Amino acid sequence: MRSGTSSQRLVGTLLVLNLLVATCSGESAVPLPTDSERWTYWSNDQIGEFVRQMQAKNPKHCKAYNVGQSVLGKQMWSLTVSTKPDAFPRPGVSPSSLSPSFLFIGGVHGDEPVGRQLMIYLAEELCLGAGRSDADPEIGAILAGGTVHLLFAMNPDGFDLRKRGNANDVDLNRNFPDPIKEPRFPELTGKEEPETIALMNYIDLLGNSLVGATHLHGGALVMVVPFDGNRDGTRSPNPTPDNELYLYLAKRYVEVQPEMAASTGIGADEGLFQNGIIQGSSWYPLWGGLQDFFYLKNKVYFTTVEMSDNKWPSQSTLPSLWSQHRPSMYAYMKAHLEQGLTVQVDFPPGSKEESVLVRMLNPEMGSPVEFRSKTTHSVHYPVPAGNYSLRVEWRSQEVSEGVTLAGEVRPGERTTLRAEKPSEPPTSAGGGARGGGAAAPRGEGAQSRMRRGGSGKGGVAVSAVENTSTTPGPNEPKPTMFPTSSF
Repeated sequence: MRSGTSSQRLVGTLLVLNLLVATCSGESAVPLPTDSERWTYWSNDQIGEFVRQMQAKNPKHCKAYNVGQSVLGKQMWSLTVSTKPDAFPRPGVSPSSLSPSFLFIGGVHGDEPVGRQLMIYLAEELCLGAGRSDADPEIGAILAGGTVHLLFAMNPDGFDLRKRGNANDVDLNRNFPDPIKEPRFPELTGKEEPETIALMNYIDLLGNSLVGATHLHGGALVMVVPFDGNRDGTRSPNPTPDNELYLYLAKRYVEVQPEMAASTGIGADEGLFQNGIIQGSSWYPLWGGLQDFFYLKNKVYFTTVEMSDNKWPSQSTLPSLWSQHRPSMYAYMKAHLEQGLTVQVDFPPGSKEESVLVRMLNPEMGSPVEFRSKTTHSVHYPVPAGNYSLRVEWRSQEVSEGVTLAGEVRPGERTTLRAEKPSEPPTSAGGGARGGGAAAPRGEGAQSRMRRGGSGKGGVAVSAVENTSTTPGPNEPKPTMFPTSSF
């Protein structure tokens, strides 16, 4: 339930595992639970063995990673499941941004183990089904759309100690730089725990491929959307600028689960939850949480799922909890990976690296994203069906150039809008490169095409395009960037 000591960036943040990883990491294999022990809370060592075995059974589509270590030296295990060869992270190399990915995080609080355990059952289905023609069609549809990452236990020490915080008694969901409390946000404060730094590194490495994430908790039955914090510290609303998008995504998780959809809260929370959803600061404000940090800093649509009113329910309830949350977990992956809008920015061969800003023009449907690249790069929005307009601007010049794109997203499909930097305007006689001459007609000088994906439907059609040269306006949103000097 939502209820450190390192300021230095960790080096060598990601170790790609192979079949010799147990020997290389100094760990010996431990037996997995037997069939009769399947519905129990697995130990950290058993999770480590599980990720190795999943990779061994489907090495082409399921890869295991150690993303860092806890205070007491426990490994933080992750699996990536994908049918796209360029979707797997490598040390120092981010996955391709061209298709979206989604991240589940379990065990942020050590005494709330349901999420990490249900993620094991989910990972097993995804890993054993990836790339198989006889697998569940839902798995095929999800992985055709994108990639799934699963970080099983952010706080392995807390699980072993059966307590909320890590081994230093720090609540990891209060340990991130906070946009309200920290004037230098998102710079590090020097109080971040090793587990916090490891997660920062991991999400930074996933880059613009990562469109959404959720961390799984216990102690209530509700989907929580940001912001978690507010300025006055009282129980009061403080929604994000993308609240409509967040509410749509939350409904995708909740609407297939009658238990959560009917949840209004219990005890002191009775009546607070609306159809199983609440905006964080309207429940109770907190600062230094994961979802506010990664939403603002990485532009990831991050949420919190509270999976059970009981923080550590009996192991005998695990089968029913899996049956309850499985449809929601699948629906949430589909909302982020199978359906949505992708803006693909193409660079001609030999292009110089430059800064590009992508802005969603529909209100409350996505944050501006800025990136630097010289090769094709994509930005993803997990939006509901509808018509959308976006602005793509190349901002490396004194005068910015840009195009406006428009397209339709259909249910269960992903639409891709493509844009290429406009060519230079023609020079006028006796003038400079930008000195006079006829203005380019609407739509000229830029390439933009629309492609629908998802179920393999649709073709390629020309998208509405506006080609202009403008200087950035004083009121345009400036994306929050994470200075590399912070590390």
